[in-house]
Amino acid sequence: MTNQLLHIIARCFQRLSEPAALRLGRGLGLFWHDVVRHRRGQVRQGLHQAFGQELSSHEQHRLGRDNFAHYGVVLSEFLRLPLLDDQSLLDRFEITGLEHVHQARARGRGLIVLTAHVGNWEWLAAAQAALGLDIAIITRHAHQDGVDRYWQDLRSRRGIRFFDAYGSLPALMRHLRDGGAVGMSIDQNEGGNSGARVDFFGRESGTVKAPALLSARTGAPVIMALSWRDEDGRHHAHFSDEIPPVEGRDLTDTVNLTTRHYNRLLEDFIRQHPSQWTWVHRRWKPA
Repeated sequence: MTNQLLHIIARCFQRLSEPAALRLGRGLGLFWHDVVRHRRGQVRQGLHQAFGQELSSHEQHRLGRDNFAHYGVVLSEFLRLPLLDDQSLLDRFEITGLEHVHQARARGRGLIVLTAHVGNWEWLAAAQAALGLDIAIITRHAHQDGVDRYWQDLRSRRGIRFFDAYGSLPALMRHLRDGGAVGMSIDQNEGGNSGARVDFFGRESGTVKAPALLSARTGAPVIMALSWRDEDGRHHAHFSDEIPPVEGRDLTDTVNLTTRHYNRLLEDFIRQHPSQWTWVHRRWKPA
């Protein structure tokens, strides 16, 4: 998809009223689920892995449809983000736990903020920037150049700072040691030496171990920031208390145990808002 085509699609969403744009986004998400069906099987497998012992097939199917509708709403909100100034964006949020950010940063050891693709994660990143928290986001790039240029440009114009997910470890360590803050997603599959194989919803999954490793090496405190949308369409964001490491026999064991703990905390949150996590992602790839 070209950058120009994305701008045309965005203008279409921006010319609609906000309720109409969100209805359109939801409808597109349901069309993806009911007609296109791409990745629908992936979502069903994930939901069965997580809730197969708790929810009936009918309940899992309904949750899957709600999940695809959620993707459409997230897309609509993201494309309409340029219409909102910082205050208008923040007015759409209930934000709690900011004191935990300030307390952690006051220690002068930097800050690692764990996050995930739940709720509207792009709005959460923009809200952090609007609040002046100066949390640099570790980011990957979209596979299509046009999509990536549009995505990263819109984020940059909201004041979001980035580190590339690949090859940035030395720069990240310097940033933390200088007292900076970094935001890191922990919910995507991570293989090779950069991942730890730990439990997630009852099944081993490759999980990025950089947050636990960076915290152990730099002494930077760790908190978690996650968002969700309530039934009235209002966004919520919560910054958690500091998450202490789980001490192991050695550094490797500490990193693995701590990463598993992060997964458990995220799993608990997803269970509260199961339709708003990205089940479409292939989270349980083989080692």
